[in-house]
This record gives sequence, C-alpha cells and structure tokens, in this order.
Amino acid sequence: MHMIRKDIISLAVIEKGTGPHAPLMKRELEKRKEALELVDDISSLAEYIGGKSESSGLGDWIIEKEAFPGVVIHIVYEHADEEFPSTLKDFYSGERLGIVPAEDLSHISLAIVNHMVRYIRTIVPDDKLPDICRRV
Repeated sequence: MHMIRKDIISLAVIEKGTGPHAPLMKRELEKRKEALELVDDISSLAEYIGGKSESSGLGDWIIEKEAFPGVVIHIVYEHADEEFPSTLKDFYSGERLGIVPAEDLSHISLAIVNHMVRYIRTIVPDDKLPDICRRV
C-alpha cells in the first residue's frame, strides 16, 4: 500500500467521523471498483470525464477533477495484490473545501465515478461488462 498524501483528505475527516456520507461512499465505490479494474488507459478515462490523471502518491492511479471552484476530487484506484484486495477511494483538496458540505461532495463524487463507469461501456464488449455498467 502507498502512503497517503498530506494535501488531500477523506470524507470521513471532513465529517469528523460522525457523518453518514463517508460510509455511503465506501459502499457505493465498492460496487463500482470491479468495472474500473477493466481500464487500461487512465489518461483516456480522465479525458472522458474532464479530469486529469496522476500516478503518484496514493494508488496505482489517481484521477483529479475540479468539482467546484477551489475544490478538487481525487478518485484513487489500487489494484489487488497478494495481501490486499483492490480499492477505490475518494479524497478531496482545495482552498475552498471547507465551504462545500460533505453531502454535496459525496453526491458529485458519486456522479463522477458513475461517469467513469459509463466510460467502461465504450471500451468493453457488452457481453463482458460488469452489471454495474448497465445500472449507472
């Protein structure tokens, strides 16, 4: 596993561990990670959603997208290995992060990840698509 970057924070930290949105996002991202395992060209996925790809710091890949002025969402994917299962996580950064409610962050993050899952439909034959690709 990679070290967590210092300049980004999780939804759980934003909610101070008491809000409902971090557990919800964890469940929803878990449902979508199987589809994102099929992505080979991260830069094309990033371009598809209007974001940019990065490959350092957290996982195998990171896609960053400015969701609101001064607020960036970081979608982080790490492939499974012999010790750990694959992970799909959301993190946040930006100088205006403190003024956007956690509820809004979770909604826009899920919309971004759903759009990423829709990208899978453009690169994978229909008979090989995970079920989640047909539901978002």
